[in-house]
Amino acid sequence: MTRKIIYMALIISGSFILTSRSCVPYAADEESTLKTEQDSILKEIKNEFEAEYLLEDRLLVYGERAKQKILDLADYLCLYSDKTMDTAFKHQVKDMIYRLFYDEEATVQLAVGPGGSAEDIKHDLSDLLYNIDASKYQSIEFKASELKTIEPLHLQSVEWYSGKLVCGFMVSGITENDTVVLNERPYQVNIITTLTKKQFGTDTTSIWQVFLDEIIPADTN
Repeated sequence: MTRKIIYMALIISGSFILTSRSCVPYAADEESTLKTEQDSILKEIKNEFEAEYLLEDRLLVYGERAKQKILDLADYLCLYSDKTMDTAFKHQVKDMIYRLFYDEEATVQLAVGPGGSAEDIKHDLSDLLYNIDASKYQSIEFKASELKTIEPLHLQSVEWYSGKLVCGFMVSGITENDTVVLNERPYQVNIITTLTKKQFGTDTTSIWQVFLDEIIPADTN
């Protein structure tokens, strides 16, 4: 898939070069061949994203993408927690955090209070961000590690696949003079893959996307 996208990009960029002004005449049949190849690749990519269902190999790919989204979440939360961050940029980071989740009211039980005690755990993504804003630390470091699939993505209902991952999260509060571990435990991350509407120019189409669904403490028993 990646090779096809790169190839398509090369073809498109090549078309700009070849159709620009030049002393060398460009044959019409070569231009037609180039356009045919380009259209074919675009159609193949479009068909893959718009397929009515996903085969096992594609589900594995989306499962790996979900793991990357967990790592992205940790990075974004680190950025968001920085008290010196520009307000406009912080709003952009907040938007990127929400885009990782299917539901804006997703359950995210990442404690950011001392000791990660139960009373500090909130059940809503917005509550987590509020607690980060209200923290006494100059920044909070989030680290995700040892990501593993415990339930591969599988068909749950029409246009809806679900799965489960597990990973370790370590949350640390940082000041000028000290770093304090606030929370360190394994978490279960529920994920989903579903068809979503996307705007491409004047066209609206449905494409498969993977999202984080909820993050809860893992059952260690």
